[in-house]
Amino acid sequence: MPPEDSASPDVKATDATPEAAAVQQTQIGIVGGGLSGSIAAVVLGRAGYDVTLIDRSAEYPDEFRAEKIAGDQVGLMQSLGILGPIAADSTPFTEVVNVRRGEVIDRSYNQHFGILYKDLVKTARAQLPAAVRFVVGRVIDVQTGSQRQFITLQDGTTIEARLAILATGMGELLCGIGRRVVTPKQSMSFGFNVEPAPGHTFRFASLTYYGEHGSDAIDYLSVFPIRGALRANLFTFHRLRDPWVRRLRQDPKAALLEALPHLGRFLGNFRVPNKVQSWVMDLSVADNHRRDGVAIIGDAFQTSCPAAGVGVSRLLTDVDRLCNVYIPQWLAAPAMGVDKIGQFYDDPIKRRTDMRAERLNAYRRSLSLDTSLIWKVHRSQVYLRRRALGWLRNLEAQTPTQ
Repeated sequence: MPPEDSASPDVKATDATPEAAAVQQTQIGIVGGGLSGSIAAVVLGRAGYDVTLIDRSAEYPDEFRAEKIAGDQVGLMQSLGILGPIAADSTPFTEVVNVRRGEVIDRSYNQHFGILYKDLVKTARAQLPAAVRFVVGRVIDVQTGSQRQFITLQDGTTIEARLAILATGMGELLCGIGRRVVTPKQSMSFGFNVEPAPGHTFRFASLTYYGEHGSDAIDYLSVFPIRGALRANLFTFHRLRDPWVRRLRQDPKAALLEALPHLGRFLGNFRVPNKVQSWVMDLSVADNHRRDGVAIIGDAFQTSCPAAGVGVSRLLTDVDRLCNVYIPQWLAAPAMGVDKIGQFYDDPIKRRTDMRAERLNAYRRSLSLDTSLIWKVHRSQVYLRRRALGWLRNLEAQTPTQ
């Protein structure tokens, strides 16, 4: 799957005006119109800033990325003022049946919204104020400095901005900023639809089925509704060339029941009607990123294990802290030096969110794979605790109030 933006420029860093036939002026130039870049443009445009959003695609392509909004992401989207339209274009659900080894662990009740990533980006872009300029094109060069930034497109267009924001996802970074891979091919995720065979039905609105053994290399399977269909997201720690991965693509039902033999108790007679999509995740962080005039947000700054479910949370936190806290301060004075930019990277809320993601990256992998005694005990305790808490919640719900 292609990244949000994969420009590969000849990088320069200077305050000199580039030689160009025409230079378009803007306060803030955002490179990358995926989820992070689009939401940042919405927030800044609504606040009255002069914003130019640049992406190589007029319509975001069909990629297997985040397909569900839940947890703290709901509150973050609410505070950014974009939850309403996204919720309206999503499929809401609240109850999730959580299962392991064919037995119900508990049932959780929280607000969730199922939506394909391309539709999520489409909805976010639809909220762009009329004053935000959306430019379709490939960025080939970014020149940065303490006063002005110059973004050059493949067609020769140059956009001059006081601040550049890189929201290029997992594509190549610009401005001489590198990417350090912390854990190559850390996990592999799959997306596909499931439906009951004719004459059969599913007895749940949403299901989370956890891996049965460390040998299956599965964290969990999440099944949830999106616009009249049931979508499945499978989070694993398989390698791309594992024979099981090939079997999953060729015969998804057989491969799933092979790895999760008790899954049939809940899915019954089911089929997978569409092609299995996949995503291999390298855990990486931006390197040499403290530069004059440019800030990096979302996956362009740091990637997360999809099973941890915090990638969108990090992205939204970046947008909130940068656009609502720091940019108003930065634009109040003319200079845009590295000292200003560093305030965003050192923000305590951003740092906490990034560090939480790092911890969960390691934790989900160990919880799924580690066969040492300490992790076997911990794994048992985790699910026993959840069963006990689920039983208590159910008992309280059945106890009449006086």
